[in-house]
Amino acid sequence: MAMNHGPSPENHSRRGSGPRIALVLGSGGMAGTAFHAGVIDALHEATGWDARTASLIIGTSAGSTSGALVRAGIPPEDFVPHMNGEPVSEVTTRILTKSRQASGQRGTTTQVPSQKASWSPKPAAAHLVGKAIRDPRSVRPLTALAGLLPVGATTTTDISRSFDAMHPYLWPRADLWICASQLSTGQRVVFGRDDIKATVGQAVAASCAIPGYFEPVSIDGKKYVDGGVYSFNNLDLVTNEGFDLVIVSAPMSTADFGSPRGDLPLRAGARHQLQREIVAVRASGTPVIALEPTAADRRAMGYRPMDPSRRGSIAITVKASALTSLLTRPRDLLQILRTNT
Repeated sequence: MAMNHGPSPENHSRRGSGPRIALVLGSGGMAGTAFHAGVIDALHEATGWDARTASLIIGTSAGSTSGALVRAGIPPEDFVPHMNGEPVSEVTTRILTKSRQASGQRGTTTQVPSQKASWSPKPAAAHLVGKAIRDPRSVRPLTALAGLLPVGATTTTDISRSFDAMHPYLWPRADLWICASQLSTGQRVVFGRDDIKATVGQAVAASCAIPGYFEPVSIDGKKYVDGGVYSFNNLDLVTNEGFDLVIVSAPMSTADFGSPRGDLPLRAGARHQLQREIVAVRASGTPVIALEPTAADRRAMGYRPMDPSRRGSIAITVKASALTSLLTRPRDLLQILRTNT
């Protein structure tokens, strides 16, 4: 594929010179992508803020796909219709058509890839457990557990091709950071910030490579897996970055503890991690608006995060929940969004 240097015109056509706002989009599978769609659309409807004007977007796993869609130039009001299979604008149609042609997809850009890789029951990186035992600070527990899972049997080829078609230029670019985990070390890497040569498609595929489901993504001889095994949201990356406001969309967390379900322990852990990161960011002087799944959102998301059939209902439900949630937020923070329209 021919690559051009520099961003496409659509990516920066709506960038403003107002307050510096960062948008952090967390992990959560295909349900997470739909969650982000509802949040992005709700932010626009409630305040007029266009996610394409964000000074920085940080995406992890599902958030990497949503962030790449925003940076490709898709308007916020098209995100929920796209998830629901409804008509979208000419701009979005053009972007998605190019993407589907490149990957051979017939459905939405975020569908589950169909190509299968060779499968082996052997752990992908069992040595990470020993490393974590020797030095607990060197490898995070979830990363070590991910190393015990076998290499996934689904390739990420469709993902790479799809997003490379939307972003036919070379990185680094300063306004999109995509988080993944290096399999051999268990450490986080941030494409777009760190000095790693990769296309946007490669970075998104690496960030989405769920251990045990997708095969790891090889870039320059190193293997990468889902950035969510290091942090579900990687919100800590904006600490001390001097933003006027940070918005985090956190599909794996929860704002609802009144209706226990089987996924509550995982969501409680994700929320604990999120709260630690929020405290650190706020301590550095940056306000944070966090949007997490409500009881209605959790019912819509269900227990199968990779089920593509639920995307439309999830996006619609989350948009309604986010609109209600934004009404309760401090007016001065919402005003920051409104002044950046």
